[in-house]
Amino acid sequence: MSERALTAVDAIDKGTPRPIVRHVMVGALYGLLTGTAFVLMSAFIDVLLHPNLPLGVDWTLMSTRWISIGLGLAVIGAATCWPNETWQGLLSGAVVSGAIVLISSLFDSPIRVGMKLIVLVFTLMPVTVMALPIAWILRRLAEKHALALQSEQPAARLALLMLIAIVLGAGSGYFTKMSPREVEVTRYAHELLQNPIDENNPIRNIEEVRAHQGVPYKLYQTQSKVSTEGYDIRVEYEDGFVLQCVAVLYPGRDPYISTCKPER
Repeated sequence: MSERALTAVDAIDKGTPRPIVRHVMVGALYGLLTGTAFVLMSAFIDVLLHPNLPLGVDWTLMSTRWISIGLGLAVIGAATCWPNETWQGLLSGAVVSGAIVLISSLFDSPIRVGMKLIVLVFTLMPVTVMALPIAWILRRLAEKHALALQSEQPAARLALLMLIAIVLGAGSGYFTKMSPREVEVTRYAHELLQNPIDENNPIRNIEEVRAHQGVPYKLYQTQSKVSTEGYDIRVEYEDGFVLQCVAVLYPGRDPYISTCKPER
């Protein structure tokens, strides 16, 4: 076969859908690995960093994050690796990434649908620019994956690439840990629950709390919905009793309980 014929066959092979689909699936794989590592680290990082606090893992929130972040990054990775040209792939991945971020943030927003569309249109471009590094990383991992398959030790190189994706995701998830203020508020609530019958304890008048002294529980903390300087502390006891509190911490002051009541 002539050199010209070989070149033609190679060109046809590169243009067939199969290599493109394979490249897209590889991009989706690395996106899924990165997103899953991020979600797992963000769910367990505070439990690992603060073993002296009975922190619980919100499995519902973790599942929701995996759907939006894990599967979202898989879609971004696929979009980034679909075009043959690098710049087209980066642009596609960044646009998809920006759209996913904005749609997710606007989904639970109370504003009207028309206003959501306006916000989406006018903020998509800057978010897309910020998402370019994510698209570049996923595209780069997919390209290195293709090169690793042609190397002498493909298994070792592929394992290293997957480890890099996991480390990148887990490293990013590390920064979702509780801030020092959040830790202080959570520790304060935990200390109050240790001795609810103390006369200086602000929750001593809650009969159910006194009755549950010594019963194991888990703490769940989120930014307060009613106070800009407060945190919602949810206490779930092993027997099913739930206590919902709002702890407030102003800069330079000690934390205090704003409200605390059993969940009926």
